[in-house]
Amino acid sequence: MTDLHQLSAVELAGVIAAKQVSIPEVARYFVDRATTSDDVGAFTTIAGEHAIELAEQAQRRLDERDAGPLPRLFGVPTAIKDLDATRGIRTTFGSALFRDFVPDADDEIVEAIREGGLIDIGKTTVPEFGAACYTEPEVAPPARSPFDRTRSAAGSSGGAAAAVGAGLVPFAQGSDTAGSLRSPASTCGVVGLKPSRGLITMGVAGHDNFGFASKGPIARTVRDTAALLDVLATRPGAGTIHPPRPKSFEEFVVQAEGSHSRPLAVALAHGSVSGGTVDPRVSEAVSRVGVVLESLGHNVFERPQVRDDAFVDAFTTMFSSLAGTKPIPEEYEHLLRPIVQHLRVRANEVPSGDLAAAIGVVQAWARRWSLDYADADLVVTPTVTTPPLAVGELRNDEDPATELIDMVAFTGNTIVANATGFPSISLPLGWTEDGVPLGVMISAKWGCDAELLSAAAMLENAMPWKDRYRFDRATVL
Repeated sequence: MTDLHQLSAVELAGVIAAKQVSIPEVARYFVDRATTSDDVGAFTTIAGEHAIELAEQAQRRLDERDAGPLPRLFGVPTAIKDLDATRGIRTTFGSALFRDFVPDADDEIVEAIREGGLIDIGKTTVPEFGAACYTEPEVAPPARSPFDRTRSAAGSSGGAAAAVGAGLVPFAQGSDTAGSLRSPASTCGVVGLKPSRGLITMGVAGHDNFGFASKGPIARTVRDTAALLDVLATRPGAGTIHPPRPKSFEEFVVQAEGSHSRPLAVALAHGSVSGGTVDPRVSEAVSRVGVVLESLGHNVFERPQVRDDAFVDAFTTMFSSLAGTKPIPEEYEHLLRPIVQHLRVRANEVPSGDLAAAIGVVQAWARRWSLDYADADLVVTPTVTTPPLAVGELRNDEDPATELIDMVAFTGNTIVANATGFPSISLPLGWTEDGVPLGVMISAKWGCDAELLSAAAMLENAMPWKDRYRFDRATVL
């Protein structure tokens, strides 16, 4: 049999359903692989005993003659971002203050994952409170790109993207407030989807009140991305307007296997709203995607992304305010990472009137952006402005204010979709000469997640990346 880590999640689910391998065997395989082959800083905690227990329960259910229909991904291993609470499993939030914290309840997204029949094997590494676009916490080794281990996996879903890119799990759950799914996907050569605002629950503790954040899937194939989205989207965002969601566990994955019946209007936007200089190799990758889409019969046109300092400053003010809401006792503030301390100081120095003004600026800008691109079905941009940076390159403990500026420049256009609430996906459609991935970001209108996945699958078919994965240090069942 092919090594299990070489299979996609959907393929692995088929192997399990056909009883060619048992669910406990699969769980032990991936727990062992995550334990012995994680040289990319993917996991903060491996929950081996928990995973085997879940797997044995699932196997008993699979063996029952009258079990009835089971979820499409039943028995497939996955991982949970360490910003999401897991009952009985250490949850650090990437912070030394919570190094030994074990929650007594699961986040709602974790419940959705379990109800979807998935087997979570551990917690993926994050920066402290998810507040950086690199993943280098005090509680775990830094997350690294599987394609060049000297380079950062970005953040904040850096551990999840590294785990998937290294073949430690077939797919993983992450979250995205300012590009935290898509930036790591770009640096780790995988697919990262930020869904439409409201499509997936943020849970009670995870809601940011601004609508920036979204849970979402990270995978190596578009089909797996859609399949995991089907699971996550069974719980829509509470208290929010939400787009149509799956009626079953298979609605989005069916869309990802389909094709467009009409030519699409595609805008290429090479610039960066943050003002960060776009590396020519990244810009060239965007251009190549445009050429391919045009060759497939779609209407491609240029519409540069214009730098907007007022919008970026307002977004940063709102993002900083989120760090200020964490209930950290004053006597422990000095133990926080410098960038988190800086964000908290910024948050506490902004009067409520200025925060309200920033919210108004971002909302007005998001509306204007949606009108500027109203004639486009898809908008194609760089995911981040540069190839993956070296581990430690963005971190600046001595001058966190400059670090924040540098992070904003790096993330480029990812914050656009967080402001608009539109769905946005990063695909590994560009590569440097030495095989380092360059993500290209495709965005669609709000509620058009299925159409976005269909377009992503079309690009995956035309510009395949499957053979790029090498899965170093592989083990065999």
